[in-house]
Amino acid sequence: MTEIDLSHSNDYRNVTDYYKNMSDEAIRADLDTKRSDVVSIMQNLTHDFNKATAVRNSNAFATRKLIFLNPVNASFPDRTEGAKKWDRRGSVGTYNYEHVEHHRVTDYAAVFDQLHQEGYTIYAVDNIESYHPTNLFETQFPAKSAFIFGEEKIGLADDLIRAADAMIYIPQAGSVRSLNVSVAHGIIMAFYAAQHPNKK
Repeated sequence: MTEIDLSHSNDYRNVTDYYKNMSDEAIRADLDTKRSDVVSIMQNLTHDFNKATAVRNSNAFATRKLIFLNPVNASFPDRTEGAKKWDRRGSVGTYNYEHVEHHRVTDYAAVFDQLHQEGYTIYAVDNIESYHPTNLFETQFPAKSAFIFGEEKIGLADDLIRAADAMIYIPQAGSVRSLNVSVAHGIIMAFYAAQHPNKK
């Protein structure tokens, strides 16, 4: 049987023409020259769709990194639930090009301390009136901004909100009070990118 030379076959990955036929490592290295400083933090995401979409959003806007704060594994307290295998298909391969970290949610203080040491301002993204959130559309963000998101149904833990520097909300004109977390994440990343365009 004759071997088929696939070296010149079409690259069917969902990448722009510029990245066609480049290795995953080369794509990531090139993106690293263009990334903005923004950091996203996701608390206790339970649905693979939301995880995959957060990764895809991070790739679309070439963010610095994406941090998952995961629930503690009851059987193995030194591990996180995020360490288990999850369905990454929804990220259409972007997981291979992004800087994704997994931490236990109980370790959030260390994550926040590190970001503060690096000069970051941390924004909780929620619409809880008692925390006096500011309107996204009326806020100018520093380049070193980190945004923390919680799942729509549960929201953010009070401890994480209190540890953040401020809260922002996305104004809505419809009849529901909240957005899906991956939708909210995409909106925030786009708004940040409008203020701080990515490096060319």
